[in-house]
Amino acid sequence: MPLVVVVIANWNLRKDLLECLESLYETDYPRMHVIVVDNNSTDDSVACVENQFPQTQLIERNENGGYAAALNDGIRAGSVLDPDFFLILNNDTLVPSETLGKLVKIMQSDGQIAIAAPKIIYHDHPERIFSLGDRIYSWLPLPVRIGRKAYDRPVYSKTMEFDYLFGCAWLIRTQSLKQVGLFDTSFFMYYEDADLCRRMRDKGWKNVRVGSTVIRHKASLSSKLVPSKMVYLRARNRFWFYRRYRHGPHPALTFLALLLGSMRTVFIYLVTGKKSQISPYVKGTRDGIKQPVPPLTDTEWNWQQKWISF
Repeated sequence: MPLVVVVIANWNLRKDLLECLESLYETDYPRMHVIVVDNNSTDDSVACVENQFPQTQLIERNENGGYAAALNDGIRAGSVLDPDFFLILNNDTLVPSETLGKLVKIMQSDGQIAIAAPKIIYHDHPERIFSLGDRIYSWLPLPVRIGRKAYDRPVYSKTMEFDYLFGCAWLIRTQSLKQVGLFDTSFFMYYEDADLCRRMRDKGWKNVRVGSTVIRHKASLSSKLVPSKMVYLRARNRFWFYRRYRHGPHPALTFLALLLGSMRTVFIYLVTGKKSQISPYVKGTRDGIKQPVPPLTDTEWNWQQKWISF
């Protein structure tokens, strides 16, 4: 059986993290090592994991360096075990017992798959899909999102290839990470998953959604803890990402589509009473347009990374 290293980033979601770990340790997959990277939580997350799941490897960061940085720390720490795959997992997910085994079988069936992701369903509404993936079309300025909030149907139970996959549960082939690199930490969080998908695709790897297996997602609990900052990052990173990677027939059309989408979001915030989110969203949009797009940051596959010094 291939060895799978599970990496979970956590920040102040103790209850959900413990529920995630409980579901994970009930998996029927026999070769698994779990790493939790804590982003300087203040809710006793670390102590609770140590007490309830002592078999879990813990990495404690002395600051919240972002979701992407935490994942990279976990991947580098787990790399010393020379795993075949890494399972990147949000701390607000629940993992059915058969999910990991099914993902591994899909990986074994096709050596060109870099990322295999289970179908994401809402925890409170399991009949509805959180996300399937996005597909690029050369004549459209932005990708088309497939299956967002759709009711689950048999047609969604097959394995489907996408350009972009939402990153709350990914089984990643180690060899693809060695070639393409890790998550771009300049994003902090949001769009770091799309960025890695794009780099995988550009190197000839496949990103697939495995519709025959699922994961339950409680949906963006960490982002609700500091909504203003998260609103800002989502708006800024959206422009950064599409400035970095060309989509559609011309960049001007992509910029126009993004700008119209931003105006629509501000209008929705206004009419739904979320006026406090307008200012950080506008600031994020402005910075995403004006600031230079940063180069790839801290993505190198580095076996000598001094991760243990945190």
